[in-house]
Amino acid sequence: MEKRYALRARGFDLENVARRVAKVMLELLVLLAVMIVQVVVPPIPAELIVIGAGRRYGVAVTTLIAGSGLLLGSILVYWLGEWIELRFGRLFEREQLQKVMERLRKIEVPLLLVRALPYNPSDLISYAAGIMGLKKKRFVLLTCFTSYFRCFVLAHFGAAISGLHSLLAVASILLVSALVAGALVYGRYRSWK
Repeated sequence: MEKRYALRARGFDLENVARRVAKVMLELLVLLAVMIVQVVVPPIPAELIVIGAGRRYGVAVTTLIAGSGLLLGSILVYWLGEWIELRFGRLFEREQLQKVMERLRKIEVPLLLVRALPYNPSDLISYAAGIMGLKKKRFVLLTCFTSYFRCFVLAHFGAAISGLHSLLAVASILLVSALVAGALVYGRYRSWK
């Protein structure tokens, strides 16, 4: 009994700690849900969410929670792509669809690895993978790697932000990486034609 009062006298309140833990757990569940939804609903920017979470929760927790949400959302969108192909595939001309699928299969691994870069269309890549009928095991393995890697890098950027200078540095890195990724994809696309 005396220890409890001694801790309260020093400012330690168990009920307050329990409330804070519950609040953080709820915030992390919301982060997981938002990361799942942001893959399904394209306009939500994952990069800003993960950077902000990295600043608030640290690299390890953000990587685990946000990466899991990104992975689950990508798998959900892959299944939606499969469903779209099964449901509406017959509406497309089979020969043209087969030609497009053959071309895309040649670059399927690099296309999935692009997911590791910031500012990439993860949702479109996942839909395309489902519609193309990419092997589920390959898709899940590459998506798992790229989702956690991407969230780790973005969370690290978020945790490194300590002021305006570091914020501008992170924004510059993201902008340059987006330009490089765009140039690589464009170059690959031109050589593919």
